Amino acid sequence: MIAEKIKVDSAIATADDSQLVQVMLMLDGGHQCEIALMPDAPLLGELFQALTTEPEKSESKLFQIPIEEGNGALYFPSTSLVAIATDPAVSLTIPEESKPIETREEIEPDDPVQQLEWQLNTYHKLEKLSPNYGKIERIPHVSGPEFLERFYIRNKPVIFTDLMDNWKARSLWNPQYFKEKYGHVTVGAQFNRESNQQYEWYRNKHQQMVLFGEFVDKVLQGGDTNDYYMGAYNANFSREGLHGLLDDIELFPEYLTDSKDVNKIALWFGPGGAITPLHFDPLNTFLCQVYGRKRVRLIPPSQKHLLGAYGRFFSNIDLENPNFERYPQLKDLDIMELIIEPGDVLFLPVGWWHQVRSLEVSISLSFLNLAFENTFDF
Repeated sequence: MIAEKIKVDSAIATADDSQLVQVMLMLDGGHQCEIALMPDAPLLGELFQALTTEPEKSESKLFQIPIEEGNGALYFPSTSLVAIATDPAVSLTIPEESKPIETREEIEPDDPVQQLEWQLNTYHKLEKLSPNYGKIERIPHVSGPEFLERFYIRNKPVIFTDLMDNWKARSLWNPQYFKEKYGHVTVGAQFNRESNQQYEWYRNKHQQMVLFGEFVDKVLQGGDTNDYYMGAYNANFSREGLHGLLDDIELFPEYLTDSKDVNKIALWFGPGGAITPLHFDPLNTFLCQVYGRKRVRLIPPSQKHLLGAYGRFFSNIDLENPNFERYPQLKDLDIMELIIEPGDVLFLPVGWWHQVRSLEVSISLSFLNLAFENTFDF
């Protein structure tokens, strides 16, 4: 056994406390010792080397650790060292010969991210072989089984043009109707969105309660803006005063459950210029355009890896003003663009990225209560 004395002045730093690393040494038998070192202290490097060296290849070494401000010492063999904890974390280079054989450079581990990106690029390349790639069908409704087979299972968007033909909302709903019949109801909406680029991620900070009639006036008088908007997260159908609006709509019996669940139906209302930033939904959705028009930009899930994200579901990419210098990968994006008009119902499959802009004062509904499996772990 080789006894190796570590000089106190090389291990215990004399710098200010902000530069020190608190090191907890855990030894077999449950013994512990705490010391403060500089991140580049030779002792710290030797301790990590002893911890990572295979026992059969290690040279037995006796460590002498100064304690009690250097007036005493703790002696232990290198084989007794079980673990090291540091605060803050430190990054040390382990000598190549000390690394286990499976981690050495000659055997490179698979990169799961690179593998996933390869798969997504491959799927996207195959998708583009279709002569209809990038086209969103506009069709009359089909039977439930046909919708399930052609669109739902295949994760394929589609616009149905006649699902809302029997809705009273098509002729009744407009800003004036909202004000006259429901203007006294207190509703939730987002405000001051233009002060924060990440207004959806921090949506609770922008939430305010307002009389529906006052919000209608603001929408009609304020012109095009993204500063205020009534969207899905405001849960306005859960307010009893708005339940009468549900009498103006009819569910799609072959596609939706037969319950008007206020927790799965959302009201969207706002001015031209209101934007829902780029995001994806973790479940399938129907977006029903009742009044006004919206522009929808869609990106298939196979291009997810090209989009940065600042929240769980939202991306920090603005498809209307892409920053190619900061995000050069955006040049590889294939963006599908469409306009939905009153009476259009857009099926938005789970995982599809979309960014939406109201082209004028707009009223929409979204449904989450689909009749098929619509719960996906995330």
